Amino acid sequence: MSSLSSSPSTRSTQDVGPDDLIRVETVQTLTDLVASMPGLVILIDDSGDVLAETEAWAYGFGSEADLDKIPERSDAPASTSVSENDDRDVDTSFFARHDVDGNWRKVVRTCLDSEREVRDYDVPLRMPDGATYWIDFTARPWRARDSQGVMLHAVDRSNAHQAAVMRRQVEDRFDILIETISEGVLLMDQSGVFRDCNHAAEKILGRPAADIVGSRFSDNQWKGLRRDGTPLPNAEFPFWQAVVEREAIHEEVMGLYPPDGPPRWIRVNAQPLFKDEAEEEPYGVLACFDDITDEQLKDEALQASRDLLSSVLSSSLDGIMVFSAVRDDAGAIVDFECLLVNPQAEKMLNRSSEYLIGTRMLEEMPGHKENGLFDAYVDVVQTGEPFETEVHYSTDDFDRWLQIVAVRIEEGFAFTFRDISERKRAAQAMAATNEKLEQRNRALRDFAYIASHDLQEPLRKIGAFSNLVLEDYGDKIDETGQHYLERMQDAARRMSQLISDLLVYSRITTQARPFKPVDLETVVENVVMDLEMQIQDVDGTVDVGQLPTIDADSTQIRQVLQNLIGNALKFHRPDVPPVVKIRSEIVEAGDESVPTHETNAARFCRIIVSDNGIGFEQKYADRIFAPFKRLHGRSEYSGTGMGLAICRRIVERHGGDIRVVSTPGEGTTFIVQLPVDRHDADAANEPSVQDHATTPATLDE
Repeated sequence: MSSLSSSPSTRSTQDVGPDDLIRVETVQTLTDLVASMPGLVILIDDSGDVLAETEAWAYGFGSEADLDKIPERSDAPASTSVSENDDRDVDTSFFARHDVDGNWRKVVRTCLDSEREVRDYDVPLRMPDGATYWIDFTARPWRARDSQGVMLHAVDRSNAHQAAVMRRQVEDRFDILIETISEGVLLMDQSGVFRDCNHAAEKILGRPAADIVGSRFSDNQWKGLRRDGTPLPNAEFPFWQAVVEREAIHEEVMGLYPPDGPPRWIRVNAQPLFKDEAEEEPYGVLACFDDITDEQLKDEALQASRDLLSSVLSSSLDGIMVFSAVRDDAGAIVDFECLLVNPQAEKMLNRSSEYLIGTRMLEEMPGHKENGLFDAYVDVVQTGEPFETEVHYSTDDFDRWLQIVAVRIEEGFAFTFRDISERKRAAQAMAATNEKLEQRNRALRDFAYIASHDLQEPLRKIGAFSNLVLEDYGDKIDETGQHYLERMQDAARRMSQLISDLLVYSRITTQARPFKPVDLETVVENVVMDLEMQIQDVDGTVDVGQLPTIDADSTQIRQVLQNLIGNALKFHRPDVPPVVKIRSEIVEAGDESVPTHETNAARFCRIIVSDNGIGFEQKYADRIFAPFKRLHGRSEYSGTGMGLAICRRIVERHGGDIRVVSTPGEGTTFIVQLPVDRHDADAANEPSVQDHATTPATLDE
């Protein structure tokens, strides 16, 4: 960096005028004149011999006493004198004493040749002992009758020269220091124009020195920002404040926009510069600043996080409180002190945050000790394990069910609490309603059991007495009477079967066996054995493939397979022996055809029961699974219309599905898909122990 003030050290040799030559008759006239002159004056001839010198010159720049310090003439260069007439062993001439560089010979020659006065400033004058003086001089030519030379008048500027040298050294060291520090440095004059900057300033401000130096702080390129992000007026620029207030500005934070990109944030120290203590107006300002953009962004992010946390706390529907542990001398937690309360907590507790903050938990909420919450919070602080519970908290002015979650925070904990009184009341009401419904369902099941038992008994008596009538009084009843009795017996049997099927259907989900591994091949073998007579009557064939073992209710699965195989044998085409094929395959849960509801099973068993029977229109595929729905009259095919409805109910209870594909005159295919494995989540579908006890009896009926 260069200084705003400069000290010119120009060296120029200039001619004074054409009449500068001093003309004298004899040189004695000049020697007498020099001897009487004040100041630093020396008279030399054209060979450099000293003809006269003032006392000041002799005192300041040496005299004959210094001759022993002059080197031997033989050591001097060949042209050590303007003339060649000096044959002394020691050259005592002006040139030998002071002209180490030969510059003075040039001055004397120029002066004599031009016969004009020569001036120069800050010129070195060497001493025999090696010391150097810096002088301003005037050399004026003289000429006498038999000689010529120069009268040299000097002004000693050695002190000023030394001061200038020292100042330049200081400036150089200052520049080196400024360029090596990491802080940016700007030098601004009293008009607000930046005069210099270091490399760090270029880097921080994102601009080259050419864009900085010469610009004014109020130019558009220096749009500043306050710490809160609002525009910074020119009057508030720290650099300018130092000029206006004439005082140093410390630690002012401001933002500046680089040419491209987000603002840079700097912390500024600005020092006004005065030429001397008496100066009232600074001639400039030296501003040092460091880049605190990362720190500022971190502060902004932290503030944003605080604002966000504050928003969350303010908008939360849960009460939130933060407590710090209060310990005794032994380090044991004896209480908790409230540190933070959100608005919802204030509302729920009917206490202001000003009141709650600083209070002790056991003083403000003594019930926490009795209900165990205090010990739970102590455990949270000591172990770091979160705590969650639902508690009924009641005081003189507070009576609510609360859901509480507590987590450790440093030397304390934060807990959120939600008023779940409404949910608790609803749950209690729902439990009471469910209990009533359970009682009614239990009564209905008892009624159904009793009704079925009571209805079956009259039906059996109707059948028994009609048989007795036919056996004992058949010969006394005409054919019409016997026909009526036979129809009565048939109606009683159908009524009995209807009641039995209806009871089976209604108790599928309430009275069943738990899911256990079931070997489907064994189940099918037993079903085929049970249907052996029916198979022989229709000359049918049942072809059974490999079947897996699945978790199921064996009784209900047997019911499904018996109904499907029985239907396949029953609905065969006239004069065409029924052929029933049973196949299976395992499919993954992701298969599109696999049901995804009510079970978490990963694999399903697909059981396919196909026949070559009469078939039906596909549009009736859903209708046949409805209770009491039949596609044929009872005179054509026997049955109650409940078989397939029972199958669908059982399959759905197992978390599977059943569907049918049929073509009239070609046959029908039932596809049943059941989970292979059971999971804990499916256990809820299993019947209760109480229901298990009644299932066999119900099915038998």
